[in-house]
Amino acid sequence: MTLEAAGVSWRVGGALIVDALDVSPTVGSTVGLLGPNGSGKSTLLKLLAGQNRPTIGEVTLDRTPLPDWKRRDVARRIATVDQHSNTEIDLTVAEVVELGRTPHRGLWGGHSGSDRDAVRAAIEHTNLSGMLDRSWHTLSGGERQRVQIARALAQEPHELLLDEPTNHLDINHQLELLALVRRLPTTTIMALHDLNLAAMFCDSIVMLNRGSIVAHGSPTEVLTADLIAEVYQVDAEVRLDGPGGVPTVRYLPPSSD
Repeated sequence: MTLEAAGVSWRVGGALIVDALDVSPTVGSTVGLLGPNGSGKSTLLKLLAGQNRPTIGEVTLDRTPLPDWKRRDVARRIATVDQHSNTEIDLTVAEVVELGRTPHRGLWGGHSGSDRDAVRAAIEHTNLSGMLDRSWHTLSGGERQRVQIARALAQEPHELLLDEPTNHLDINHQLELLALVRRLPTTTIMALHDLNLAAMFCDSIVMLNRGSIVAHGSPTEVLTADLIAEVYQVDAEVRLDGPGGVPTVRYLPPSSD
């Protein structure tokens, strides 16, 4: 059992942003949310995290409606990394990572041995050991992304929600980060723009368009030339590479006609 959405819709004013979405990931799997800008990826992640409440439908954690959980218990289970994270407080990298332990601390705070172990492991996983004393405000966008990933890992979540985690990262760090995410013993749902990275690192893909799910399945099932043309309005060739038949998408230039 894990985090699930059943028939979830969300409106802002009179506008329907996402419509009747069902998401039921296999425990321990990595699910990629794909779709153009405005398709509903970030909105769905906010609904799954409990940051927004569905207008219709239900989000459950271990089959219990998310609103019935105590906030502290949800925070111990679900970690999120948003596209844009900022703070006015002058924190060091080490202090930001340590924030991931907040839901696990007792009434009087303080750092336990398990807190220190979790923070140390998160720092090692994200290769931040040489940056711990640096101020958050001096970091580049890619460095901030890595620090936020480390904070989420320090939380030791069962469910991990990532909104465009590879934004601002060079290709080397994109591959390292997604390989790390794939190895984690978590149920991970992440919004991505890059179809080829989704094919490489996701067990399943949910394709969204205009607030609705248009396809859901393995990368091979979802990443087809016809569906890419329908959703993204571009022509592409898709071939299967390697022993597992991983799809590789090659985009074609627009016709000059």
